[in-house]
Amino acid sequence: MGDRVKGARDKALADFADNVVRLAKINIGKTYTAKNSRGKSYKKRIDSSGKLRNSITSELKTRTEDGRFSKGFIIFKMLEYGLNVDKGRRAGKGVPPQALIDWINQRPPKIRLRDKETGSFIKKTESRVKGLAYVINRKIKKYGIPATNFFTDAYESQEDKFMAEMQEAIAKDNAQYISTQIDTINATSTKKS
Repeated sequence: MGDRVKGARDKALADFADNVVRLAKINIGKTYTAKNSRGKSYKKRIDSSGKLRNSITSELKTRTEDGRFSKGFIIFKMLEYGLNVDKGRRAGKGVPPQALIDWINQRPPKIRLRDKETGSFIKKTESRVKGLAYVINRKIKKYGIPATNFFTDAYESQEDKFMAEMQEAIAKDNAQYISTQIDTINATSTKKS
């Protein structure tokens, strides 16, 4: 019975997972047009650091913990905030402040603070970083974060193709299993005769 699940089904699952991951990485690397607070348009990447893009992987599970074959399934993995980037965040709900502070601190060349009156750059201190995190969080609470659908679009674009391939794979595997069983029955009945 184990031979029935191996083969074409696993290949169809693995191909689907690889295609979704590949397309999600392409989608997250694309640039899109955004507008700043003054209404001016500019180009922006969804994942400017590349960390989220590099974290997207898939894992194919076709065996249970005791080693038996099961119905195969796929686990897609990415950094924790990837779901919020994909689905967005509704208004009224903020981000954990420490997550924002960590994000600001790990981006030294990108985020530079300026003095409002003089316009000159000022030193990035802990209190100024906390103030910036508060302002960013307040804006997220007020307006939310728009969805990018980088992963959802990749998944949905491959879904119909996967269903068709999986039906063919199941038919192939079942035909192979039946053929193997018939051969086994014929071999045992020939020995008895």
